[in-house]
Amino acid sequence: MTNGSTTATHFWPTSFAERGVAVPFTTPSVAMARVRNDERGRLELVISGLSGGRGVYVIGWSAVPQTFKLTVFDRVLHEYIQAIETVTPDTVREAVLHATATGLAGEDAAEAAIQSSSKITEDQIRISLALTQHLVKTFLEAELEIGLAELATSAGQQKVQNLLGRIARKENIAPETLSRVLTEWGDLLEALGVLDHRPRGRYRRTLDEASHFLSSFADWMRTGEIGDDHPATLISDVLTETLHNWKNAFQEADVYAHDPRSALKNWQNAKGVLESLSVRIPWLEDGWAVIFAMWENALRGDHDQRLQTVATILSGLPLVPRDEVAPDRRPQWMEFAKRLSLLAARNEQRSQNDIGLENMLRQEQVLARSLG
Repeated sequence: MTNGSTTATHFWPTSFAERGVAVPFTTPSVAMARVRNDERGRLELVISGLSGGRGVYVIGWSAVPQTFKLTVFDRVLHEYIQAIETVTPDTVREAVLHATATGLAGEDAAEAAIQSSSKITEDQIRISLALTQHLVKTFLEAELEIGLAELATSAGQQKVQNLLGRIARKENIAPETLSRVLTEWGDLLEALGVLDHRPRGRYRRTLDEASHFLSSFADWMRTGEIGDDHPATLISDVLTETLHNWKNAFQEADVYAHDPRSALKNWQNAKGVLESLSVRIPWLEDGWAVIFAMWENALRGDHDQRLQTVATILSGLPLVPRDEVAPDRRPQWMEFAKRLSLLAARNEQRSQNDIGLENMLRQEQVLARSLG
């Protein structure tokens, strides 16, 4: 990707690594920007619509504070990301949580970051328990009714072990093997969740939010008399097509919950597939949680704020990379890329100098929502 390019393919990356990971900066001029590793492993910022240009621009990560007038929080976030060796949604999220917990993006965002960090541990326990309950119901046709408080007691742990022992004997699996598989399986499902169980898992919750966003966005377009030729239609079109990829990935993960007996017997194969999906799904969803939070925040404002939010979203609309799209769907995605390249200059002109208190506070609210 070169500066000033108007080629549609430059808006349609080949791979997730080329697309990079969304960074929730609070400085409006770098909203929707992304970070990625270059060919030598160094970090670089990817941003579109710079100074009204129609191209996708690449800036060395170390030069970002000199190129843009960043908020204090964004400077701290920049430093945390600077320490990342390999850019992934998980490594960037960890940096965001650390930076946000400092309180520099506001108390609400700090509280959301702290709660999110503590929630990870709790969700791991709950999802592992949900997986165990699912296996007990499948193999023993029984219900394991136990809460976290009881699970923390020796009697509760013994209750679970007795049931797992019954499963191991019934399926002719060594108890220690079953225990190891459950641990590995539970770890892989920590962010994905277990089918039809609570908690939903962070990425399955994002999937739920996508449906809510599409409904809310359609309502706004109808009541706001937004025509079918308005640029906003590209957002819903891209998300609708992206949802097919998300749902297919979750269905592939849920196959093992539907047939846990096969999963246990062929665990190494199942583990490999789940490991791949636990990497792919975060990449598929990257950037959308912030978009959903931006829209929820915009709904509290007026019509002009919503139009401004639409323009901001379009400046960093995440297209599923070419290598991740089925061959028969590539013409549709190329059409999206063409529409995005034509809209880039018209809908977003970034200023490198002006922060604007109101816009900054709005971005802090978006950050807090996106971490929820």
